[in-house]
Amino acid sequence: MSWSSGKDCMYALYRFVNRAEGEVICLLNMSDADSDRSRSHGISNSLIKRQAEALPYPLWQCPITLGSYETSLKGAIGKLKEQGVEAGIFGDIYLEEHRSWIERVCGEMDIKAIFPLWGEDTSKLIRKFVADGFRSITVAVSKQHLPKEYVGRVIDDSFIDELTDNYPYMDLCAEHGEYHSYVFDAPIFSYQIAFEKGIITENDKNYFIELK
Repeated sequence: MSWSSGKDCMYALYRFVNRAEGEVICLLNMSDADSDRSRSHGISNSLIKRQAEALPYPLWQCPITLGSYETSLKGAIGKLKEQGVEAGIFGDIYLEEHRSWIERVCGEMDIKAIFPLWGEDTSKLIRKFVADGFRSITVAVSKQHLPKEYVGRVIDDSFIDELTDNYPYMDLCAEHGEYHSYVFDAPIFSYQIAFEKGIITENDKNYFIELK
């Protein structure tokens, strides 16, 4: 399972497991070799490990450096194939360009790419996610799409309603990177993950909140 710690990978895992399509071997997280954080969402490695501890699947955090993502991913897939892995599960919903890249990489490594959420209506999908008992928090928001007050928000019906009313043209699942999330409770977790909100920081493109 390609693992970022966010809502889409979590819901894709949930769908895959519920459909009994195969056995999940591990969660594969691409982490930053130069820090203790996830490459995709900036979440600390320790919080991602807490998710894995609450799930019945081991976590493999693969350190990568800038510009080495594809090479590192292929290296990780090669090692997982030695354990019998035949497919990768991904949380993509509709971005054809990204799906094509994943399918090319997986094809070159001779494994199948599975997309449990593909083609779904994102405005309905995010509400299904909440209704099914998942709890997540925004850990980064794009300055291009949302103001600072949307970082550190729990993704619930109220959050979705606000986005629908105030940003009617925005993808509610944030498929274009409008926001990133961290799942702290789920129907398949053995316990809810406790955390505290830390400081809010920013760069030229995003606002981030530290979770600890």
